[in-house]
Amino acid sequence: MVAAMERGTDTVVGLTVSSFVLLSLDPPLVMFAIQHDANSYPAIVASKCFGVSVLNTKQSDVARRFAIKGSDKAADTAIGLGVELPVPLVKDSLAHVECATSQIIVGGDHAIVVGRVEAIRVHGGEPLVYFGRTFGSFTPFLV
Repeated sequence: MVAAMERGTDTVVGLTVSSFVLLSLDPPLVMFAIQHDANSYPAIVASKCFGVSVLNTKQSDVARRFAIKGSDKAADTAIGLGVELPVPLVKDSLAHVECATSQIIVGGDHAIVVGRVEAIRVHGGEPLVYFGRTFGSFTPFLV
């Protein structure tokens, strides 16, 4: 889940992304895509920073809430602020990544947002996985 603070209002805006990707190790860069007609598009692309919360298996309700269009998605979500950057992060997530917006690349009906990783924290738990239009957990192969 990617979130930012809307300029001027400090309202949390965000979306569930289907792909969050490592772009570079040196410097540490990550990226995700956002559709132009997403409610959070204007605030995300205008923001100087954003937070990424890697959700755990107990947070599928958060993923669903942030996946639909609407304005106050954070109302029923426990949100904290980043340590290095003023970015919203979902509490009790598997991992938190704080990013400074580095570049916005517009292509077709999406924009790719590139962020420089300023801080990362990993917590315990199992990752939430989305596959076949449903949420679940990861099962490793037995070798």
